[in-house]
Parts: sequence; C-alpha cells; structure tokens
Amino acid sequence: MTVIWDDYQPYDPGVTGAWQDLPRRDAHAAFDRLIAAKGERIDVLRALLARNGVDLSEGDAGLQDLNDWFRTEVQPDPTSPGRMAPDWYPVVNDLALFLGDVIIARRPNLSWQFFIAGKKDIAYQRPVISGFTGVANPKYNIDPGRLLATYGHRIVAGQPVEDDAFWQWVRAAESKA
Repeated sequence: MTVIWDDYQPYDPGVTGAWQDLPRRDAHAAFDRLIAAKGERIDVLRALLARNGVDLSEGDAGLQDLNDWFRTEVQPDPTSPGRMAPDWYPVVNDLALFLGDVIIARRPNLSWQFFIAGKKDIAYQRPVISGFTGVANPKYNIDPGRLLATYGHRIVAGQPVEDDAFWQWVRAAESKA
C-alpha cells in the first residue's frame, strides 16, 4: 500500500542532532517544545491516519489497528539498509507521543519526563514515561520514541517482529506502574 501523505507536516524539534549530545539547556528546551506541541502532533497524526483509513483510538483494538498499519506501511530507506525512509521518523515521533499518552491515560501516576538521571543512560536527555512504582529500579522508564524507531528498523530490515508490539508495550507499562 501507499501512504496518502497530503499535507502531513513533520514536527520541527528546533534542534539538530541527538538530544543526549546537546547542552542540557537546549535539550530541555526541545523537550518543553515537544510536550507543548503534543496535542497538535497527535491531531496531525490522527488526520494522517484518517486519510489512510485508520481511526486513531486508545482502546486495545485501536492500538492493534495502528500497529497493523505501521507494520504494513513503514518503508525502508533505499540508500541506507536497515533504516526507515526519512518520511517515517516524524511519524514515529508522533506515534510515540500518542502511545505515551495512552500509557499515561491508563496509569495516571505516570508522566512524561525529561530524563537526566545518568549521562551514560540510553535515555539521557530524552522524553520518557516515568513514575513506575512496580519495579525495583527508581530510574526505570519507557522511551516510546526509541521503542518505535527500533521496531521500525526491525520491520524494514526484515527481522522478526511482534504482531502486537504496541499493545504489548502498553500492557507492560500498566503492569509495572
């Protein structure tokens, strides 16, 4: 299938490069901009999906429909094996915001956080879901953006992937909240 992109406008984070490599002030400002734009970005995602016959829904069936659409539609970058086509990284960003909000809606003790607990941590200076109490590690977090990007890379590389990953991630977060 082919995605109907029409007027989809990718999010501009206002910074270039990996957030963990930015000065903290710049990375935190990028986080604040992202969280401020979250509602708008989810609306942009909702419109993209509607043009492509998918209803963005927080229920388990809706998560599965979203997962199925992503698995079917994500495309590889023809110039960089194992990576998604450049158009897909902004979609992953928008999907991450949506899935993070679904997790938070199901477990309101969780929240979006700017992670700064350890410069060597893979989540350093990234937007993550934090506040988990059902785990031993007080720094435990979920990085929906990294999960989705890794999932997309595995799909386009032809590696085996879970058919219901989105649902699994949400359920795992619920069980650890």
